[in-house]
Amino acid sequence: MQAVIPIDPADPEGATVTLDESHFEVLGDRGDVVVIQFHTLTESIDWFEDFELMYCERQPGSDIIRVVRLVTDEELRKYRIPLWMQGEEVPECCGRPKFFVGQIDDDDLCREPPQGATVWWHDLARFYVFTCPYCPEVKAVGQQF
Repeated sequence: MQAVIPIDPADPEGATVTLDESHFEVLGDRGDVVVIQFHTLTESIDWFEDFELMYCERQPGSDIIRVVRLVTDEELRKYRIPLWMQGEEVPECCGRPKFFVGQIDDDDLCREPPQGATVWWHDLARFYVFTCPYCPEVKAVGQQF
């Protein structure tokens, strides 16, 4: 796969830079829409930073994607892309990976431990919810810094 990046996002048909998949990771691929994260960029790209998530459109009938803009929070939910804190940790069920439903960040939860708790989440925490499409099994995975 190759990513075509406009040097000036205001002129998407102007000059571009093309980087192969050794420069980025595909986080979500829905056919015509691909969400990627670059881990190395060239100096000529200055309108976004390494490790930002980018919304891309696949060129019809090819493995070429065109970087359009930063992905929105709504698109992350729509395309079911978890923002892992520590590393991918997808549980399995019925012999297959579960599907990501959504994530809950600790700032959306009660931060105070329940009375009598001897262990509780500290610093930043995020909870990832998964479900099995073949049975009613649901699982949450917690990660923290």
